[in-house]
Amino acid sequence: MKVKKFMLSAAICAMGIACAASLAACGEKNTEPVKLDAEKASIVVTGYEWGPAVNSVVVKFKGNAGGVSKDTFKVTTAGKTRTVTDAYPSDEKGNRVTGESEYITLVLANARVTSWGAEASPFSYNQQLKRNEWSAKYSVRLTVNDGQTFNVGKTKHKEKDYFTYDVVSAADRLVPQTATWNKDTYTHTDGTKLSRASWSPEGAAADGVKNPLIIWLHGMGEGGTDIDIDLLGNEVTGLTSDNEVNVQHHFQTNGSAGAYVLAVQSPTWWMDADGTGSELNNTEGTDPQTSFYTEALFGAITSYVQSNPDVDADRIYLGGCSNGGYMTMNMMFTHGDYFAAYYPICEGYLDTRISNDMLTQIKDYNIWFLFSADDPTVPPNDYARPTFNRLLKAGAQNSFMTVTEHVLGKDAQGVKYDGHWSWIYAFNDEVKTRIDNTKINSVTDLTPANCTVSQNMWEWIASKSK
Repeated sequence: MKVKKFMLSAAICAMGIACAASLAACGEKNTEPVKLDAEKASIVVTGYEWGPAVNSVVVKFKGNAGGVSKDTFKVTTAGKTRTVTDAYPSDEKGNRVTGESEYITLVLANARVTSWGAEASPFSYNQQLKRNEWSAKYSVRLTVNDGQTFNVGKTKHKEKDYFTYDVVSAADRLVPQTATWNKDTYTHTDGTKLSRASWSPEGAAADGVKNPLIIWLHGMGEGGTDIDIDLLGNEVTGLTSDNEVNVQHHFQTNGSAGAYVLAVQSPTWWMDADGTGSELNNTEGTDPQTSFYTEALFGAITSYVQSNPDVDADRIYLGGCSNGGYMTMNMMFTHGDYFAAYYPICEGYLDTRISNDMLTQIKDYNIWFLFSADDPTVPPNDYARPTFNRLLKAGAQNSFMTVTEHVLGKDAQGVKYDGHWSWIYAFNDEVKTRIDNTKINSVTDLTPANCTVSQNMWEWIASKSK
């Protein structure tokens, strides 16, 4: 009897081992999650008022994927859970296709936006170089939601099956907003190289008139050699008709198709005195705030204009934010007669380093200043406020200023951004009032309360000609 009981126990144990090895053989389903039959994921990056965001993921499977809906997957990017708003078969660039495909595009709602931008940004800030860069590793993870299934070819995937992919190169980034820009590198006579991107309004070459040119100079965080950092770090695409907010319509007059747009990128930052990027040239003093890139930038601009005979040389407009606002001022002092109007935003040229002679030189130029009163990075009382007040006292008739209390946008309702980000108003075409110059007796009068004159900045700029 003992031998028989032992043999029966051994048989039961063997059956248990067999069940553990193959639950299906025991009539049960395998509930262990497995890796999805997928090869790679690409992120689709879009520029917003706060900077770039990943608003879609294109996943390539190892066969045609079927049965996918917006509820199929839990998606995380850069460790943040995202809300999937749509899912559809697509090509490798995320364009919707009919029928099944090996590519599935998952459309994502924007991640939470704070005063410093959206979570799960594809950018990271390099503290040493003081600029934005693409994140060295941007993680994408898909997990099949509870109660959901879908097929890849003949393989059926179930809940908790997963796929993880790390985007580490430009090959896995899709940036449709900047794909329509022509990107190149300008090399100056001294060997200095500046990255450029130019955009052309549709039909400009055939509209029968010469067209104006808007030039944008980036802030400190958008320097380097990747021009997409420049175009996405600030919403430069807001200057083109590709964007929801259309600045271009102000320039579509008298038969013109619109304005050309040129963005130029500094390898370090514009406020660099020697080109090494070792120190910002913005300390107190009385000497002019020089830039290593002054002549290289002017060469990058003039060579573009010379190569495009459709640009109206009498209607070239220069502006930028922060470091780019500084460089806008610097170009006024060095090549001022070349441009028809200027729009320095939260500009970083210290008033103490602008002499009376320099001020006299620019007092008759068309200039529109913009900043927020709560700017913590470029304190207005050290920069634009006293400079503008001095211009008015010097007899300037064509200088205007818009001051806001805070920086609020359109893409994220209810979010108050860092006060330095006043460029958001320009790209959103929200600069629609200005200081009443007749009410200004001192610097203390340059407040949002005195922005009582209704006038659109871009409309004003578009009307200016040399």
